[in-house]
Parts: sequence; structure tokens; C-alpha cells
Amino acid sequence: MNPTFEPNDKQPRARRHGAASSLLSHLDDDNPELARVAAAQQLLFPAAPRAVSDELGLSWWAAVKLYEDGWLSFPPETTAKLDEAQEAELRFVGSLVNAGCDRSMLGVVLGHLPKPYAYDLKRLYFDWLARRWRLLPDPGSHPEAAFADWLEMLIQAGDSHSLSGIGELAQEALSRVGRSQLG
Repeated sequence: MNPTFEPNDKQPRARRHGAASSLLSHLDDDNPELARVAAAQQLLFPAAPRAVSDELGLSWWAAVKLYEDGWLSFPPETTAKLDEAQEAELRFVGSLVNAGCDRSMLGVVLGHLPKPYAYDLKRLYFDWLARRWRLLPDPGSHPEAAFADWLEMLIQAGDSHSLSGIGELAQEALSRVGRSQLG
């Protein structure tokens, strides 16, 4: 059993909560570089820049202008087929333009991200308060921390009914584990 989650009545509540909070810090690993798409992967059926632009609803002129203005690392006009990183870059920046970002807003939104902007859109979000990109948390990578976070939200909400139900489920699970170890 994980001692981090074993209740210990000898520890003050704040200290037990501190252990859970330290687990939650693992969910804050929001380095956008972790969402970068590597250029090494060649696609079996690479797309043409114009096809990706059309799929995005981005005008061809806008795609070309993104390169001229320094937002893309490759010239769409002379690139016949995109590698995985180039496609991710065109999709990332092109989606921002389609969402309404003009040149100055691109400067704000992309200002602190390293070029090239070959990021997986499904793994990042822009934190408007902090004015920076953050990696979307993956609760599956730290299930204990996500569970501790959920418990803390229930405590803050005063949801004793749900907490009692969780306690009953945990007791039943412990009983089942104990029985399986005996037999």
C-alpha cells in the first residue's frame, strides 16, 4: 500500500493535506516543449501545404504571409510535402489565425514559445491570466494525484455523502484485496 495515502491519525490534518498537495504539483508539469512535434518522423502520406491550409479554412495567401512574417519556419509555396513537424506548425499557427489572432495578437500569444511553432494543439492551452502556454494535464499519468485533487474538492464543497461513499468503496476494495491474498 502507498504510505502517502494511508491515514495516520498521529499526523495533523494539515500535514496529511500537505502530502496530497505535493502529489498535485506533479500535475503542474506544464512545459509546452513536451507538446512539440519532432521533425524526424516522415509521414507515409505527407500532405501538401495547400491541402492543410484548405482543410483548416486558412486562405493560401494567409499561409504564405505567415512565412513572410516569420511565423512559419518553412516556405509553403516551395514546400511540396510537409513532414510531421511542418504540418503541426502550419496547423498550430493557422488555427490561431483562424481564431482571429492578428499579427500583434500572434506576437502576444506566441511571444514566449520557442520557434518553430510545431506544437500539438491537443496537448496545449493558453493561460490568459499568466499569458503563457501550458501543457494540458494528463490525469492518467498521475492517477493518485488526480484522486487526491478530487478528494480535496469534495472536502472544500463539504460533500460528506460522496466522501462516505468513497470510504465505503475503499473499505470494500481493501477487504477484497485481503481475501485474494489469503486464497
